[in-house]
Amino acid sequence: MVYALSLGCSKNLVDFERLLGPIYDDLGFSPTSEIEEADLILINTCAFIQSAVKESLDKIFLTLSRRKPTAKLAVTGCLPSRDRAALVSDIPEIDLVVAPEDYPNLPSQVALLFGLREPNVQATFNDWPRPRLGTPYYVAYLKISEGCDRKCAFCLIPKLKGRLKNRPFEELLAETRALVEKGAVELTLVAQDLSSYRDGPLDLGDLAATLAGVKGLRWIRLMYNYPQTLTEKLVKKLANIPKVVPYLDVPLQHVSASVLKRMGRPRKDSLKFVQRLREWWPGVTLRTTLMVGFPGETVEDFAALLKFVEAAKIDHLGVFEFEAEDGTLAATMPDQVPKAVRKKRRAQVLSLQKKISLAKNKARLGQVYDVLVERPAEDSPLIMTGRAIFQAVDVDGIVFFDGLQPKSGQIVKAKAVKAKEYDLAVRLIADDNGR
Repeated sequence: MVYALSLGCSKNLVDFERLLGPIYDDLGFSPTSEIEEADLILINTCAFIQSAVKESLDKIFLTLSRRKPTAKLAVTGCLPSRDRAALVSDIPEIDLVVAPEDYPNLPSQVALLFGLREPNVQATFNDWPRPRLGTPYYVAYLKISEGCDRKCAFCLIPKLKGRLKNRPFEELLAETRALVEKGAVELTLVAQDLSSYRDGPLDLGDLAATLAGVKGLRWIRLMYNYPQTLTEKLVKKLANIPKVVPYLDVPLQHVSASVLKRMGRPRKDSLKFVQRLREWWPGVTLRTTLMVGFPGETVEDFAALLKFVEAAKIDHLGVFEFEAEDGTLAATMPDQVPKAVRKKRRAQVLSLQKKISLAKNKARLGQVYDVLVERPAEDSPLIMTGRAIFQAVDVDGIVFFDGLQPKSGQIVKAKAVKAKEYDLAVRLIADDNGR
């Protein structure tokens, strides 16, 4: 029996799912949701920031305290990439520590650990089968590239993942077909730098158009687009592909020119850029992330950030406190902002965005939207939940069905009838017709 837990981002989840393929298919393990039942425990870690490192370590120690004495523990993901030697020396109870570059060897290592025959894994890693984990079967992530060529002063990704490596069109098309055959209705494209994707002369728009031709696929969503490469030409190309939902995730990080310069980020007029995105793609839903407390961020810089949030009225906003990560340029910069100030600034931005989000949801009342039906609510199993076309899985709000309850995996028409800060209640159009 295998207990598998993936922490952190969707990009890590994709590779973790691949690891499970030969463990199930070739080595004969089966999944379990109970740690105490597992013979093999796999924990996929995130180590992008210190809080993620802490969460990963906490999960490892909790697992060690709950596993049965004979169970084996394998730790994968970014934490082994960040400091494999420390994991091996500090937590000797871990049986396998496997960084992403060593993933193709994991099935053989597991076989050796349990005295099993050598697995017959012949395909390259990106062609391994992906047992679904985490997201519902009708939502699938497709990682189109790995690594990043950007030099953001706060980010460890290039050191952990290496240079940008794009996957070939044909490989992505084959994986998409396999995911749709298994029931995927929505495909979310992910990468460290999505909008920089190229395969020869072909770009992200060409890829999306090709994937849109897969029969049975209904929605394609685009996450993690770098602002500098979201050109008018690319955005308009994407807007004209019917299956690409009008949604763009574009991490801006800040708006102050001086802060952006120290971050190593493009110094655009952020408000004008947001306005142009909305002009190039009418009706587009925008998501972004902002960072507060970057070294040298002044009261004036933060005031500019608040002014932007108020004026731009972004649909979905994530806010992070700067964390000084060892190995990054930002960790060595002078004028580090005290933690208490960072925490207060984050709370201020979130408070402002909460009001904006509530106003946006209230404006949606009475409107009809396409909604992907997902699963019963955790605290009310008789009530189904889902996501409207303007909501991405795991990061945005959700909708609750009021009245007639639809089945999972459908895309239905529903009217917004109640609004909260981040979530909506919706009613099936069929319900309004008395059915």
